[in-house]
Amino acid sequence: MLAVAALGAAQQPGSDEIRVSSQPYVAQAPYTFRVESALVEVGVAVRDGHGRAVGGLKREDFRIYDDGKERVIGSFSENRAAAEALGAARPGTASPQSAALETAAPERRAAPAAALRARFLALLFDDVNIPNSESAGDLKRAQSAATQFVKVHIQAGVRAGVFTTSGSQTLDFTADTAKLVEAIAELKPHARLSDMACPFISPYQAFRIAQNRDPETIRNAQFEAAQRRCPTSRNAIITQAEEMWRLTKAISMDTLGSIASVLNRLAAMPGERVLVLASSGFAGQTLEPQQDRIIDQAVRAGVTINALVTKGLYNELLPGERFSDPQPERGIFTFVPWYQRFIKSEIDELGERPQVMDWAMANLARGTGGVLFENNNDLNTGFRQVSVPPEVSYRMSFSPEGVIGDGSYHELKVKLAHSASYSVEARPGYYAQEAPASEKLRARIDSEVRASDALAGIAAGVALETAKLSENERTLRVRVHVEVGQLPFAEQNGRRVQRLTFVAAFFDAQGKMATAKEGRMDLALMPATYERLARSGVNAELNFQVAPGVYRLRAVVGEGVNGALAAATYPIEVR
Repeated sequence: MLAVAALGAAQQPGSDEIRVSSQPYVAQAPYTFRVESALVEVGVAVRDGHGRAVGGLKREDFRIYDDGKERVIGSFSENRAAAEALGAARPGTASPQSAALETAAPERRAAPAAALRARFLALLFDDVNIPNSESAGDLKRAQSAATQFVKVHIQAGVRAGVFTTSGSQTLDFTADTAKLVEAIAELKPHARLSDMACPFISPYQAFRIAQNRDPETIRNAQFEAAQRRCPTSRNAIITQAEEMWRLTKAISMDTLGSIASVLNRLAAMPGERVLVLASSGFAGQTLEPQQDRIIDQAVRAGVTINALVTKGLYNELLPGERFSDPQPERGIFTFVPWYQRFIKSEIDELGERPQVMDWAMANLARGTGGVLFENNNDLNTGFRQVSVPPEVSYRMSFSPEGVIGDGSYHELKVKLAHSASYSVEARPGYYAQEAPASEKLRARIDSEVRASDALAGIAAGVALETAKLSENERTLRVRVHVEVGQLPFAEQNGRRVQRLTFVAAFFDAQGKMATAKEGRMDLALMPATYERLARSGVNAELNFQVAPGVYRLRAVVGEGVNGALAAATYPIEVR
């Protein structure tokens, strides 16, 4: 078995911080053929001119274009469960939506209430992307509207859960209104950005400067720095913007990770499932592949993501009034050309900034057939609208024949063959995903087990201990020491995440593999545990029973973040 060794009892991390497993090692044969189904899943919602969902459409009514090339639609299904739930919830009445659906497919009727599928609603509040005090107010308004929704408007039979992007608070799915109200009331901001720096570069400005070197945004930042009495140079602005953009991307990565985590939990529930993302917005630029994976995961699981932009319409500061200590003499410069230029740039920014900061939310909603509620201060109505899936939705797939898995982006267009009066909502594209890093690492490990040269991509060492088990067998303990402080880690929900794979193989004098084992160590380290292990390292043990003789031990260690390897060969005589 694989064991974690050389950690004192007082130093043992939590059971969820280090997990180990082992099994006999079996290499993948180089001639093995693998048949993979590289289908692209597409969730689609169709609406008429009044915004009502349209049902009764068939496979032949749709066309899918992949970078302009029409694809053959493979699997196809229509989901009318939400429409049936609406009809059953209001017996004897006909809403405009249900009436339209009955007209589209008169042979379909609402199912009896007892036969309806369960409904699950995940309320995911973004308590991290809060760059200033105004955004903190957005969270408070969202709490108030969500409380009103839970008390008054949540449909009977719906089990809701409360989650946060910080992971600091979770209430699993329940129908207990009091517990839901209490969990929502306890939400608090967990901002990872501070607007106290002078000058403060906002995430939007950081994107414009770090990605585009936009000269107008740089000038605006310099102007603001002067107004805040901390004048600085152009190069200093660029340096600060790049650091802000690095931090912003890290926060956005964690946000997407939180969405994926809640999506996993929701996908395990049976029935109709909706994930509501309530956020002031976050920068998703350059993180499109991560969003695409979430969309693909949601569509495959049949989960709808609806997004509610909590900042509403009127919480932006007026142009020229962004500073915390307005100067009376500013009025003197109101008509100076350079000041007018600054005001015009700020007005342009007010229009573009929401498009940048809300784009990821719109992408996730559109890609799963969901809705985006934005530019509206009526969050009470917003929660009612985003709490239900489309009354009717479609799911279809196609095989991207001829597409190379190189990570490139491919634009999708889903159209109706005969009706131009309906609007179609679907994912705008997909990424041709490369082979998972785990598969690449596995292939390299298999290759290195049969090799004999040394690799030093990881700071690791091997120690051996032998004990006599019987006259014909010996116990051989292979201890692998890894320097944790020199490993790369991924950040996820405040933890450092890594996966280590160990293989130890014994070859006899004829070069035949006598025995081999593979171990895996999954690390999800809290900051304090990481700091401790960064100093001491971590040891893993694999135990073998072998007969006396001369062997060649081949030890290989691989890490899963960058795919680095360490390998070495040791001649051994077991007596």
